[in-house]
Amino acid sequence: MKTSASIPLRACVLCVASLLALPAFSQSATAEKPAIAKSNDAAKKWSVYWGWNRATYSDGDIHFSGKDHDFTLRSVSASDMPTAAGWDGITRFYLNPSAITIPQTNVRIGYQWSDDIAIALNLDHMKYVMSQNQTVAIEGQIKGVAQSGQKVLTADFLTFEHTDGLNVLSIEVEKQRTLDLFGPNHRSKGFLVAGVGVVIPKSNVAMGMVGRERNDEFHVAGYSLGVGAGLEVDVWKDVFFRTAYKMGYINMPDVLTSSQGDKASHHFNYNELLIAVGVRF
Repeated sequence: MKTSASIPLRACVLCVASLLALPAFSQSATAEKPAIAKSNDAAKKWSVYWGWNRATYSDGDIHFSGKDHDFTLRSVSASDMPTAAGWDGITRFYLNPSAITIPQTNVRIGYQWSDDIAIALNLDHMKYVMSQNQTVAIEGQIKGVAQSGQKVLTADFLTFEHTDGLNVLSIEVEKQRTLDLFGPNHRSKGFLVAGVGVVIPKSNVAMGMVGRERNDEFHVAGYSLGVGAGLEVDVWKDVFFRTAYKMGYINMPDVLTSSQGDKASHHFNYNELLIAVGVRF
């Protein structure tokens, strides 16, 4: 997962495999089940949902460049940054309209193209935090001083986060299959999904080694490829619950690290688990 060639190759293979699986998924549904039940929601082509996610990331190299530095950190580890989900966190953030975007969230607007195909505009608001105090290999130069060997990533040297959003805005195609899991009052369906999108982070970076503070702007930094699978269950009339697992590849060659024109680039795989509540209309 740490070689530059294998990460995009694996992501492409995942996308192709998912798309190739759609015909078999469709044929199996046709042979064993009728098409998605046509009822009152047959005329309801649109849906929207809101949800929350957790994410994990593969280790990856991060390259930093600017007028007084050009160096690479090898095999850097990172994690997400979930908002506390206790009762206090739920009332202060998850259910508070003024703070509802602070947690790691998901928003999706979908259009039901046919009985078993949907197309959606999807925003995955994940968070990426470089782990502090880890020891990594470093190579390059900082202020003209050659860098090599091992480096402990302390806060006074570097903090590197996409915590105002590792925001992936994507177009997704979804293949659905009707399931009979909870009876006629709670219709359910499984789905496969494949998507491609742009990554628009708001990166929080402080480079103490060169005296730079964070650049606080949204910026199109790269692209993403992803596939996934999940389950959707009707809970009441046109209200539904959805859960999904996604995996994919993110490549950001143009991350802003300061307001002085400094940049960073990195790429990695991700895994994401989400839950959401939505409505059809």
